[in-house]
Amino acid sequence: MQAGTEYLTLMENAGEAAARLLKDKTPGKSVAILCGKGNNGGDGFVVARHLAEYGAKICVILVQGMPATEISKQMFQQMDRRVISVLDWAKESEAVRTQIYSADFVLDAVYGIGFRGRLPEAMEPLLDAVEKSGAYVMALDLPSGVLCDTGEVEGCCVRADETVSFTVIKPAHLIEPGRSFCGKVSVVQVGISEELTAQMPSEIFSMEENDLASLFPKRDANTNKGSYGTLLSICGSVGMAGAAMLAAKAALRSGVGLVDMALPGELYPVVAGSLPEPVYTLLNQNRQGGLCEESAGLLTEKMLNATAVLIGCGLGKSFFARSLVRRVAACSSVPLILDADGINILAENIDILKTARVPLVLTPHPGEMARLMNTTAAQVQKYRLRFAKEFARIHQVILVLKGSGTIVAAPDGSVFLNPTGNPGMAKGGSGDVLAGLIASLAAQGMPPFFAAVCAVYLHGLAGDRCAQRLSQRGMLPSDLVEELPLLFSEFEK
Repeated sequence: MQAGTEYLTLMENAGEAAARLLKDKTPGKSVAILCGKGNNGGDGFVVARHLAEYGAKICVILVQGMPATEISKQMFQQMDRRVISVLDWAKESEAVRTQIYSADFVLDAVYGIGFRGRLPEAMEPLLDAVEKSGAYVMALDLPSGVLCDTGEVEGCCVRADETVSFTVIKPAHLIEPGRSFCGKVSVVQVGISEELTAQMPSEIFSMEENDLASLFPKRDANTNKGSYGTLLSICGSVGMAGAAMLAAKAALRSGVGLVDMALPGELYPVVAGSLPEPVYTLLNQNRQGGLCEESAGLLTEKMLNATAVLIGCGLGKSFFARSLVRRVAACSSVPLILDADGINILAENIDILKTARVPLVLTPHPGEMARLMNTTAAQVQKYRLRFAKEFARIHQVILVLKGSGTIVAAPDGSVFLNPTGNPGMAKGGSGDVLAGLIASLAAQGMPPFFAAVCAVYLHGLAGDRCAQRLSQRGMLPSDLVEELPLLFSEFEK
């Protein structure tokens, strides 16, 4: 508005753009538009007017009574009441239900990005009718009940098949649980220029596929394996060799020059027979079950030669594993990535973090995050952004909270929201692939936060490609590994 565009124009543009998305689907169809008393309701009145012009049968439902802002009042008055019917939810609830049950489309224009708290109880029967109607539900900017900046949902909420977002993606479109209520997200422009949006400071960012190309150019001819780093991978235990192998394969497929796999001696025949590329450091126990003196010295030497260290994938929680985590956290002089059992051991003694002198990347799933913060996985899922930011700030680590819409949080408050990935990746081993990918990029010299960001995006993108070829049900974590070189091939062109 300060740049010269009137709010009335922005609202008109928003409603018209949203109506265009439905233009070809709604002629002759019944559309119920739920409108609040604020400016989000004003957007709904504009949509009503344009869809009526396209030939739809429109009924506007006043969820909170008559519009209360001057601009929404103006838009309400512009509707042609001869072709647009209006019902008041508080006064005509049965007529509203009948209208919703017969609707082909329902548009949610009750609350927008300014919503806080929880929806009024009076709306619950209305939302229940919408859900039972079977109509296609589109939300304007956000489904009512979702908090824009955090994705949190308290109480009931509109569940949309599609959300049309004005100008930019909002945090709640990518953060669970809000993400699940948004459905497909489409972005439309309303007259706010890219120059203006670029001026707005934000701690939260996402990325698109074309953002990655510049990060993975063709390699210079005059290089060798030493040019691309050495990853020390301290993973695996009896019964969980597969986790160590998946992490190492992912690291190798992501371009690291050398992978040194430090693992129990009894795993060597199994792993080396399938993975000839790494070098191997065999770790042996003393009589007490800890790391023997010779292996301890060897491990220290290997850490000095590495450019990044990964620990935890399939490590187990034995006394031997615990001694490894404590030693590595205290002695590593390069970025350290802790995954899986490394995190579970850490959760039992969080003070281990205080001994580290290097950048730390932790990669918990919701259950592991719950153990780290002494809460439940359900609470973690409900307040994903809040928990991720808080843990990263308090403990000065990079926190990768895995799941739908993986979050990467930095100690300074910066947050990456991941748009890639799908439910087909919810299989044992997917996390090991991600850990190896993060560690590989960090070993190659990428700053740890951006190594985590790029790895999370690539991991999800590989999952999306695999789902297209193999289906979400049929894809495997090992397929993600084999998809990575195909992606890098595209970036290097």
